[in-house]
Amino acid sequence: MATYNITFPIKDNIETNTFFKLSETSKIAYTSDLLLLLLTEKGQRYYEPDFGTDLIKYIFEPNDSITFGDVQQEIKRAVSLYIPSLTIDSIGLEKDVDADGMEIPESQINIIVGFTYSEDSFSETSTLTISF
Repeated sequence: MATYNITFPIKDNIETNTFFKLSETSKIAYTSDLLLLLLTEKGQRYYEPDFGTDLIKYIFEPNDSITFGDVQQEIKRAVSLYIPSLTIDSIGLEKDVDADGMEIPESQINIIVGFTYSEDSFSETSTLTISF
């Protein structure tokens, strides 16, 4: 069985009693790569200080269109630089709502990233949700 890379978040592989669970499909590999890229803070990786994003700095910023535009640019910049085989289709923002459908202030925000990857003549679309 072919494997691609270590999945993120890192887990033990209980079935084979090994330290790292490896991805066995392209979809899992690309999703792990994207999650690792978006959750790595710039400057956190030695010898590659530009790897990652500055998404953490937007946590306490206002939830307006300017901040959302900056988040979109940050995600698109990082993906185009470090995962060029991935195409970002959409980036959405979802806020928590109460039972009446009203937004809950100061609650978590979910960023939904829609992406497409291609391998030869095959392409697949998927989504990734990150909660802040």
